[in-house]
Amino acid sequence: MTNMKAEEKSHSNFEVKIGDHRFQFESVSFDEDAITGGQLADAVGKHPISNFVILQHLKSGELETLRPNERVHIDNDGIERFFVIEGDALFRFTVDGRSMVWPKPKISGEHIKFLARAKADDELIIDTEEGDELIENDQLVKIRESGVEEFKIRKTPKLVTVQYKHEPHELEKRKYTTEELLEEFDVPNGYKLDLITEEGDFIELVPGEKIKIIAGLEFTSHAPRGQSS
Repeated sequence: MTNMKAEEKSHSNFEVKIGDHRFQFESVSFDEDAITGGQLADAVGKHPISNFVILQHLKSGELETLRPNERVHIDNDGIERFFVIEGDALFRFTVDGRSMVWPKPKISGEHIKFLARAKADDELIIDTEEGDELIENDQLVKIRESGVEEFKIRKTPKLVTVQYKHEPHELEKRKYTTEELLEEFDVPNGYKLDLITEEGDFIELVPGEKIKIIAGLEFTSHAPRGQSS
């Protein structure tokens, strides 16, 4: 009897998770360790199968398409993850060089990070002609129909403390434009921002100037010349 139960268990522990475009997953068990894309679609009632794209989420974080008659082996070392999503097109992008395909023209930053197996507090960056752009978790990203969008995962930036009018402010350790600093410090409209040097000199920052933020910098502001502060 014990052997029969053990044998029954060995034939019913091939569990997978199948998700949709909202990243809602359903757990499904198979009694064999090799299944087809068609079996995956059938397990979650997606018909006709020609209207759906079947994807395997690899342990590397990459996404690969599966044909309905293509067979894939289920790894017992961990629960396999798949997607069955309605669509007839594939939009391509990469995350840190890892290849991804998605059947919808839009996907959120949070979901891209999930696919890339990034940590919750990691940042998602898209490579643009103007430079790196931060993608928020709830931000929908439109994937180009042609070409390949390129994303990067970046660790949460290190914060450093600077002073503005003798009050501490935590900023990312990076370069800021004058305009960004004016906004960060909530400087009154029209006022000018000054960097205070170690010697106590005041250097007025001009529009578009970039300042590398490091710990200990001091700033202040003043009204435009000719006006009282």
